[in-house]
Amino acid sequence: MKIKLTQQKERDEIEVEIKYSEMNSVVNHLVKRLENANYSICGDENGRRYKIAVDEVCYIESVDRKTFIYSTNQVFRTEKKLYQLLEELKYHDFVQISRSVIVNINVLESMKMLANSRIQVTLQNGEKLNASRTYIPYIKKAFSREEES
Repeated sequence: MKIKLTQQKERDEIEVEIKYSEMNSVVNHLVKRLENANYSICGDENGRRYKIAVDEVCYIESVDRKTFIYSTNQVFRTEKKLYQLLEELKYHDFVQISRSVIVNINVLESMKMLANSRIQVTLQNGEKLNASRTYIPYIKKAFSREEES
């Protein structure tokens, strides 16, 4: 893939042109990512509602039928269910690692196989999360997709 950047000071907004020989899944994924570049989700903290940029989200966890959004420095609560957020974030860099956790793959530092056919993922902030074996293929695919980028 070749990327060409041109600065034009008189422009009010960013314009992206994609040239391709055939429409395929890579082009579709790229278009969806660009369309959702400034996407944010809502969360509550101490009675206040916040817009959280998806780039700031480390992971999302569901505990006792409550869903929490963990950003780089805060924890928010949302009324949305985990499956709803997973659908909303499908064109962003999130992967489900267990029945109750979705992780931003951009904050994954490493992954380690555990003895019981599970994976322990370590985030850049040092936090460790356990992934269940059902989701291992999705994690490996997401991890290898990042290596290709």
